[in-house]
Amino acid sequence: MHDNKWEESGDWRDSPFLIVLSEYVSKNVGMPTDMGTLIAYVLLLVVTWYVILWATRLMISLIWPVIMVVSAYFLFHLLRTYGHEYLLDLFFQALSVLVETALTVIAKSLKFILYILF
Repeated sequence: MHDNKWEESGDWRDSPFLIVLSEYVSKNVGMPTDMGTLIAYVLLLVVTWYVILWATRLMISLIWPVIMVVSAYFLFHLLRTYGHEYLLDLFFQALSVLVETALTVIAKSLKFILYILF
């Protein structure tokens, strides 16, 4: 495999650096057990999840004021441009589309459940 002259002669100074490093690690560092590996993976998962949540909250906290200002601008623009009757008609049309979509989803879900049961 590989030539271990230092094992025969006992002098580690003549061997390559990687072999010395490997032997040092294997003799002086505890090897992980399965439980230790599991704990390390769980801790890595928790830390990663915390970082992702923190970054997402940071981005939302930075972007949320911009979303509020832009939506307020569009709302004031709609109120100024269109009449009161037009906005009510627009609201009721949007509400009817939402209700029709919700009813379609509920009907398809119930149809699927009845198909499974019978």
